[in-house]
Amino acid sequence: MASKPNVLWAQRKDSVLVTVELTNVADMKISLEERKLEFSGASDGIDYAFSLALFGPIDTSGSKYSTKRLVEIFLKKKGEESWDKLAEGKNPFVKCDWSKWADSDDEDEKPGFDTASMGAIDTGESTETDLPDVDSDVSLDDLDEPLDIED
Repeated sequence: MASKPNVLWAQRKDSVLVTVELTNVADMKISLEERKLEFSGASDGIDYAFSLALFGPIDTSGSKYSTKRLVEIFLKKKGEESWDKLAEGKNPFVKCDWSKWADSDDEDEKPGFDTASMGAIDTGESTETDLPDVDSDVSLDDLDEPLDIED
């Protein structure tokens, strides 16, 4: 049985940022539906997975992800209502990310989430996506060449 990672969330009027506190995730899969987020992957030899019935509907085509340091998933809300919680039911592994949180009276002062370096989540015909590595366009052909190192 897979373990549940720590999950942090913060919101703005139009979006939610979900941070999965895992680094160097292998075999990562993210599945998005209008009211559902599923995640699975392995980190440090441990398998992790969770499924959340989201509090409100999201626009899957406007959602993005990043794996720079931790896994961050930007969820674009379908409306601009405030969510009371990230997901329905009890999810003790989900906590508020107070460092990124904006209360309704603070939203005009705090900027939106930085999504410039995030990649789109390809929802296509299927809702499950094997996400490519962010650096997948980097050629690694030269790694097989011997290095000349002089002392």
